[in-house]
Amino acid sequence: MSKTPGPSDEGEDIVVDIEAPPAGPAEFEDPDDRVEAAAPEGGPPEAVSVEPASAGLAPVELAAAEDSGPESVPEAPLESVPDSAPVEPVSDVPRSRVRLVAFASGRGGTGRSLLAANVAVYLAQAAKKVVAIDADPAGGPLHQLLGAPRPPRGFGEFLRGKASNLNELIVDTPIAGVGLVGGEGSAFGTTRPKQTAKATLAAIAALDVDYVIVDLGPADSTLTLDLWLGADVPVLVTLPEPASVESTYRFAKSAFLRRLRSIRGLDRLVASSNGPPAAALDLYRSVKVAGGPTDKLEQEIRAFRPTFVVNQTRTVQDLKLGTWMASAARRRLGHGLEYLGHVEADETVWLAARRHRSLVAEYPEGKASKNIERLGRKLLSLENERDRVSATVAPLRPEEEQTYYEILETEPGVSDEEVRRAYRSIKDIYASGSLVISGLYEDHELAELHARVNAAHDTLFAPDRRRLYDLALPEADLARAVRAAANAGRRPSAPLPTTEERAETSEMVVDPDAEITGEFLRKIRQSRGIELGDISQRTKISERYLRALEEENFTDMPAAVYIRGYVMEYARALRIDAHRVTERYLARYRKNAAAAPSSSAAT
Repeated sequence: MSKTPGPSDEGEDIVVDIEAPPAGPAEFEDPDDRVEAAAPEGGPPEAVSVEPASAGLAPVELAAAEDSGPESVPEAPLESVPDSAPVEPVSDVPRSRVRLVAFASGRGGTGRSLLAANVAVYLAQAAKKVVAIDADPAGGPLHQLLGAPRPPRGFGEFLRGKASNLNELIVDTPIAGVGLVGGEGSAFGTTRPKQTAKATLAAIAALDVDYVIVDLGPADSTLTLDLWLGADVPVLVTLPEPASVESTYRFAKSAFLRRLRSIRGLDRLVASSNGPPAAALDLYRSVKVAGGPTDKLEQEIRAFRPTFVVNQTRTVQDLKLGTWMASAARRRLGHGLEYLGHVEADETVWLAARRHRSLVAEYPEGKASKNIERLGRKLLSLENERDRVSATVAPLRPEEEQTYYEILETEPGVSDEEVRRAYRSIKDIYASGSLVISGLYEDHELAELHARVNAAHDTLFAPDRRRLYDLALPEADLARAVRAAANAGRRPSAPLPTTEERAETSEMVVDPDAEITGEFLRKIRQSRGIELGDISQRTKISERYLRALEEENFTDMPAAVYIRGYVMEYARALRIDAHRVTERYLARYRKNAAAAPSSSAAT
């Protein structure tokens, strides 16, 4: 189970003051249409109010008195971040072999319970022993989605202390290998049972299973936030619609502030917070100005790595939403949201629900079932990754301090065409009204981002200005530019793996006599839990061509010279023998191309 440090000690006061930038124009300019232009319980503590960098964010009060422990207050709605409730450290929860996967969402109707139930089924089919827990105090539909009746005793019994452990609440389901701790279906409006996440996590750790899948309740519950933070793999479920995307970002921000309240030395930074939760990057900016513990805060920002799924996708833009949201979160919030994948809208979902059957078991060949299987494989591949922090070469910087390369989300050494492509991509993602940035930016913040993006394009697209800019880069960034130029044989948009990553995903050796087919490549990709969109984002190759490679739809491919490059980059992204795979695939391509005229003549 995940570890959380203990409560805070007393420390020095930190005074932070930030001015909100003035409003400005909120649209990009097309470069082709522009002319180049250069609190403790003993009593009210003395506190200092912090003006947040984003309009609408709540002031963050930094307590100036000794921390004698937070007060217990009623649960608050998500908008006000229920961080004033007690936060008990769970660092002393015993470690076990149990892997806890917690599904949550910022609002209802996202299909969270559906994914939790069917991921549990997939893991059981993969020979894992699984228990699914309906942690919604009002009782969710988890039992129905597993094809089981509502148990007579549920999770609320444990919360009220009427069950000494979770084992006595587990019932069998029609799915072999899946046990269920159901919800109770209590009357709406009843008082919620009071129980700490520490006790619940300890009870989960005591279970003799491989995986525990928890379908969490409403996002305004402190227990929901704490259980989600205590999970080995915390998962957010969102929909491709503005309200759902906005609530996903808000949940992530709320959870991060909640996490800080249980970390020694950082808890006073969020001692009191009313109103919308502040972004981690805004808090980092405030602490940096005040001379506070920036190193420790940066470490926590990098360690906070929630995952998310986009459910009910229908269009090509929906399929790209997850990758774009992950990029936007890194830019605006400071920490990453790891995109696990998508689940397509599929009529088999409601058909299975009406029959009270598991989707994956009832319709294994359905589109949604196949998507959930990919999510399950991705979760299995994360088993050894949650205890380490991803290595990040670039320093943590607020947007106004980022280099032009960082602003365009590219690297030093890229071609002019790649600069233009990156600019147009940023222009689409961060346009006013874009679904990707719902709830992330105030109007004046977005206007400033647009201005920085335009300035970055003007400089990097002009060779002379770009050369002077590269020479003026800080030493660390200049060193990255030199390495990128020397590494011309690799695409700069694909970051080099760390030593740990190379050890965990070593390059696969391909038999010299093996026939490399599109189906072979697809199976390797799926076995590693990689989406076509991920490879497209990394290699900048259209998903249309990548899909054509896998389907061997040679008529939909460009000339052979381009196919060589596409297969080479595809293989590198999968970390398989790129040169051998490319040669064997091209041999198959030429064989098919030679057979095509003969077939035409015969007809």
